[in-house]
Amino acid sequence: MTMGEKIVALRKKECWSQEDLADRVDVSRQSVSKWEGDLAAPTLDKLLELSRLFGVSTDYLIKDELESPEPETPALPAEPEAEPLRQVTLEEAKAFADLKEASARPTALAVALCILSPVCLILLGGLKTYYSLHIPMSEGAATGLGLTVLFAFIVPAVAIFVRWGMKLGKYEYLEKEIFTAGPGVEALARSRMEALEPVRVRRLTAGVCLCVLSAVPVILTSLRGNIHALVLHTLVFAVGGVGLLLILVAAGVYLILSVSAPWDGYQMLLQEGDYAPEKKRPWYRALPPLYWCTVTAGYLAWSFATGRWGFTWIVWPPAGVLFGGVMALLDLLAKRKKR
Repeated sequence: MTMGEKIVALRKKECWSQEDLADRVDVSRQSVSKWEGDLAAPTLDKLLELSRLFGVSTDYLIKDELESPEPETPALPAEPEAEPLRQVTLEEAKAFADLKEASARPTALAVALCILSPVCLILLGGLKTYYSLHIPMSEGAATGLGLTVLFAFIVPAVAIFVRWGMKLGKYEYLEKEIFTAGPGVEALARSRMEALEPVRVRRLTAGVCLCVLSAVPVILTSLRGNIHALVLHTLVFAVGGVGLLLILVAAGVYLILSVSAPWDGYQMLLQEGDYAPEKKRPWYRALPPLYWCTVTAGYLAWSFATGRWGFTWIVWPPAGVLFGGVMALLDLLAKRKKR
């Protein structure tokens, strides 16, 4: 018998599919298929893993002349005991859930402030372009004022992030580590999720609608040559299409995040959704922040280099769509282990 034939026989003896065996030795199903078809040979570490898994010697797997595994079965060393998982008590879970609920609105406000921070800069730039005679300041002064307002929004937002980040820091393990829930933890999280659900549906609906409607001011701005009504003309050009877009987005994001933060906290306690055990691997957690830092750095570099703040915002919609695709790919990789 060849090595591939032996692997097939041993796998069927255990009533495993190729995918079952692949999961147990941490390779793809295609790799197992190649082994069994004698199209490829396992690496040394995988050969040792197969030997341990089937309870046969490596000589039996490698040597075609050995037809019976029983005489070759080695005495295997006992596997080391797995380190016990950390247990989350009901008191810890309640304190964490309370903090997540308390931090939801301030954190949502901080994100909204970051979104609103460039509005003044954009409006001043637009007013200097279209109504320069009515603003008694130089272009440099207008830019300086806009940047001052920008930092006036960002600084308190950063302070909020730091404050609540420090308070929630000791519960960081709930997001990153696999743990066991003590008595009453699941019931606590489920009951709070049920209480939040009606409010969550209303705010998510309103927030998404505001984000969708945020495109309307930009569309109206593009039609300004065909609009003669005084009220609409004043609205579009005094407020600014992009400025109003950011205001609507900030309001929508505030509504969404104000209910998403506590909901995420409950999912952490239940280890569900984005906080399932398979999604707590280091490579999975590192990609989202790296992605958004890269997008933000590119957006700021482009905006400061060109000064076209009213146009460079266009990077965010495709970045959001691409991020959804990236996360879907991560989910697929988390479910199907590959070498």
